[in-house]
Amino acid sequence: MKNEKFVSLKTRFTLFFVVFVVAMFSVVVYTSIQQISDAASITATRLGIPILNRALAFIDGDKFEQLTISLDANDPYYATTQRKLHELKVETQCEYLYTMARYDGNVYKFIIDGDDFQDETFCEIGIEEDVSDYGNNFLRTFDTGETQYAALDIQTSWGWVISTYSPIFNSSGDIVGIVGCDFEAESISEHILFRLGQQFVLILIFVLIGLALYILLLRSVTKQNDLLIEMKLRAEAASRSKSDFLARMSHEIRTPMNAVIGMSELAERDYGQPDALGYIREIKGAGKNLLSIINDILDFSKIEAGNLELNSAPYHSSSLFNDVLSIIRVYMSDKSLELLTEIDPNIPAVLTGDEVRIRQILQNLLSNAVKYTREGSIKLTAFCELTDENSLKLTFKVRDTGIGIKPEDLEKLFSNFARIDQNANKNIEGTGLGLAITRNLCRAMGGDVTVDSVYGEGSTFTAAIMQSFADSAPMGEISASLHTLETQQVRFTAPSARILIVDDIATNLKVMEGLLAPYKLQIDTCLSGEKAIRLARENSYDFIFMDHMMPEMDGVEATAKIRSTDDVVPIIALTANAISGMREMYMTSGFSDYLSKPIEVSKLNDIMGKWIPLEKRKKAEAVIAAPEQSVSFEIEGIETKRGLLMTGGTEARYLEVLELFCRDADKRLEILRNTPDEDNLPIFVTQVHALKSASSNIGAVALSEMAQSLEDAGNSGDTAVIEKNLGAFRETLLSLLAKIRLVLPQEDNNGENPNIDKEALIRLKETIAAKNYKEADKILDAVISAADNTAKKLLSDISEYLLTSEFNAAIEQIDNLLAAF
Repeated sequence: MKNEKFVSLKTRFTLFFVVFVVAMFSVVVYTSIQQISDAASITATRLGIPILNRALAFIDGDKFEQLTISLDANDPYYATTQRKLHELKVETQCEYLYTMARYDGNVYKFIIDGDDFQDETFCEIGIEEDVSDYGNNFLRTFDTGETQYAALDIQTSWGWVISTYSPIFNSSGDIVGIVGCDFEAESISEHILFRLGQQFVLILIFVLIGLALYILLLRSVTKQNDLLIEMKLRAEAASRSKSDFLARMSHEIRTPMNAVIGMSELAERDYGQPDALGYIREIKGAGKNLLSIINDILDFSKIEAGNLELNSAPYHSSSLFNDVLSIIRVYMSDKSLELLTEIDPNIPAVLTGDEVRIRQILQNLLSNAVKYTREGSIKLTAFCELTDENSLKLTFKVRDTGIGIKPEDLEKLFSNFARIDQNANKNIEGTGLGLAITRNLCRAMGGDVTVDSVYGEGSTFTAAIMQSFADSAPMGEISASLHTLETQQVRFTAPSARILIVDDIATNLKVMEGLLAPYKLQIDTCLSGEKAIRLARENSYDFIFMDHMMPEMDGVEATAKIRSTDDVVPIIALTANAISGMREMYMTSGFSDYLSKPIEVSKLNDIMGKWIPLEKRKKAEAVIAAPEQSVSFEIEGIETKRGLLMTGGTEARYLEVLELFCRDADKRLEILRNTPDEDNLPIFVTQVHALKSASSNIGAVALSEMAQSLEDAGNSGDTAVIEKNLGAFRETLLSLLAKIRLVLPQEDNNGENPNIDKEALIRLKETIAAKNYKEADKILDAVISAADNTAKKLLSDISEYLLTSEFNAAIEQIDNLLAAF
């Protein structure tokens, strides 16, 4: 059955083609008429005027005037002129070449005609000529003294002709006659037909082009129609592919957040300063908030389809309010707003419901209030009403003193992507999804959300949801002040316990090692599923942390192979996938438990308490002392304080990560040498994605942003952007690697500077700058031969740059070495 839309489009394209053809033929008809109209002008210009100019060259105006007066046929001038005109007529092959004079008003005297040299009667002097068919242009020549041409005229004796006339002047400048030239109409017919032929060829070309376009467009429409049909047939499989897509997207978005929140946990646990702990808590809360928002965006399609799955579990109501209030203070930090709370202390301390979704409801309402309130206050009110002995209606009210909402905008306020009062709110960011998601979440929890507003005075949003509880013990007072977080401590240590951590990203391994450090475990790590299988068979582990998303062999496949020989060792899934149903998938795939990324210390502690054997536990000792907060070196292009915090807080660990970054970047440089083709684009994106995360972790923010730009271009298939920016990115990376290696611990130098010939380095730089690369190779070989092991390691970078034609990077490395030593 044909698609009606397709039929309609096909009809439109056909109509367009018909109109196109008609228009082209209309152009041909019009231009043909124009060609016929212009034929006289064209012929006169190209043929008649040159002939007349030649004729005028041998006509003496004074003698011609005397001849018209005497009318003496025996005058020698008469015979001479007649002969010359005749010769010119024969030469030019015109129909008639003649002269005329006007005498006694309208009486015309035929003076000379070159039609037939022997026909004297035809050339008789003084005979009045009938010029009725000559046209107005003939007379205009006598009146204006300018050359004229006649259109196609009918003369009964000569047939159709075209005539050109030029004046004859005497020595006084008076017009004494004209010289005329006639061409038979047939002489221009070929010219007209030729021009018409050109027009028809042109229209034929346009018709063919139009036909080709019509066929192409029709095929395109047909293809689109087939695609729509195919999409309809694949609708039943959309939910499965959607789940896979969301899992991959969740992993890509959430993995970078693992380092952010993981390092915050480490800093929160290790730092003892109250102010620092407050800042770290805000960072951690903001990160958690971002993760919740990401989860809600990923589930938005399920909300719209009415298939939202709520994860009901017990949660502490006081923690919910404390977290939300801490996060909203971050949003309010740049505004002079007062945050008020009126939270009923009799709300049960432990409720059962989807805490993540409830937090999103509160955050959406509070963040909207902050956005649209310039001054005044924001107040959160919360209370509950019992509906039976085990359930209650939990109500939140958020009142602000902001700009308010116009009455006509209230109905569309909860629509998807709605942005109301655009003029007043043009500087406020947002997708317009927040309130739509909030209403759907409330309705999914058995409630709803409403709004009361006075434009210009403020708004009050009221959200109600149904929750259950097992114990009515109240949660107590919630203060609006910022709470500090006590240093995180572990309940036990297990120095005899041995575990394996598997993750394809080295930074994640470092984060896990840092989080597990207080437990004093024996920790093995690896970067691939294949190696994890080998280690699991060679060693006895108390349990294994297994990342899910890894290249080549993912965690599920690796777990299955381990289970084929060992069905006892606990394997805990490490995953950034927060999609509902994933836990059940892991449990049925051989995993023993599940830990979501980014990793929270409280959840990690629960895992450790569950899986570390009791006989291997020892009572925890005192909290580890606060680590160093600064490094003894600076690296141009790197925010070392940021890198220190991101990698664990100690200089020794930071240097380890820097060295790891250099080794990892060296391996990835080859794939970044040239702009990738279509087949290599996925590999290229993977490499720059890894460098983006790694650069951010060491504090190389600018390099990370450059990698982000290349990754975005790769994901969109924009190789032009990659080609434009890849060279600068590679040079920046090479330069940064050289600078990092200058601060890394060197071997075999006993605390002394490497043995490098500075004078030779200067000559090497000058030789490279002069593009004498052959000589540069000789100088570099000599320098390397004379250097110690430490110096050779530094000089090897220059050798590689010369080998790969990275001459600017080689010069910059030489500059770095000269400046350092």
